[in-house]
Amino acid sequence: MKKKRKARWVYTFRRLIVFLVPLGCAIWFWPNESTPTTQLKSEQVSISEEIYTIEKRSPVVEDGVTRYEYDVVVHGEPSTDELQSISHDVIENVQQSDQFQAALLRFYDDAAYIGTEPPLGEAVFAPEGDYALADWVEPGQTDEMMFGWQLREKEWSTKLTGKEIQIWALWQEQYTKQDPDDPDVKSKVTRIVSSEYDLDPKIVQQIVLKQHVWAAL
Repeated sequence: MKKKRKARWVYTFRRLIVFLVPLGCAIWFWPNESTPTTQLKSEQVSISEEIYTIEKRSPVVEDGVTRYEYDVVVHGEPSTDELQSISHDVIENVQQSDQFQAALLRFYDDAAYIGTEPPLGEAVFAPEGDYALADWVEPGQTDEMMFGWQLREKEWSTKLTGKEIQIWALWQEQYTKQDPDDPDVKSKVTRIVSSEYDLDPKIVQQIVLKQHVWAAL
């Protein structure tokens, strides 16, 4: 006895069910999916890099005490309150890899200044906020440390331009190549730089002085 063939609409209905059920599940669960942890971490890193970059980290080990020094370039025009916030963020990041008993953060507005007086000031993270008291704690014992601040509230309108920083950097580079005992060394370096940039020596002198004031105030 032959089985009676089902109506065509039954087969069509079954196909729709097979297609619609997975689609409905996908729509239901899609909005509730959380952002992957790796994506969140990468977004946090990119945000930090927009605010500041750690250009150099140097361990300093003396008499069995380990300290770290960090040269941090801060982007934008931060206030001292913002520099304090950045200090906390830097320490939170570096303590995951560096075990220290004290840390010194030097803040710059441009990487060209690294190795000189930090224009934006410094922060110390150590027992009692004192770099000299590092031996009071064991490496990594950050719960026993606090911040000490020497930050500068800058007048950003007096900041050097990018071109002025290049001129100052060349002046510094040439100065280190000269005999420091030469009484005419600064004038000689100024002439070299003014010739390189085709500038009046007085303008070069003004730029060097401008950077000195910028770093000090």
